[in-house]
Amino acid sequence: MAQIGRPDNDGEEKVPERLLTIPEAARVLAVPESWLRERVRLRRVPHRRLGKHVRFSAADLEQIVARAAQQVALGRRVAHAHGWPRTR
Repeated sequence: MAQIGRPDNDGEEKVPERLLTIPEAARVLAVPESWLRERVRLRRVPHRRLGKHVRFSAADLEQIVARAAQQVALGRRVAHAHGWPRTR
């Protein structure tokens, strides 16, 4: 049976990857726990469920950050705050 994890210093045995809890993952991401819990509830962020327990791998956290990246819009006018252009 294949072992999950990453190679240890020898490269022979596999050390299980440490999975983070919601409070630990929220600290790493520098977001409120409530924000992360809500995204998990809505299934908007990658995570793992071990029974009723929610856990995050390093790859999950990397995906959360990558998905949150905003594209830079060059050469566009900024729309009015209400979503429509002002008329005079």
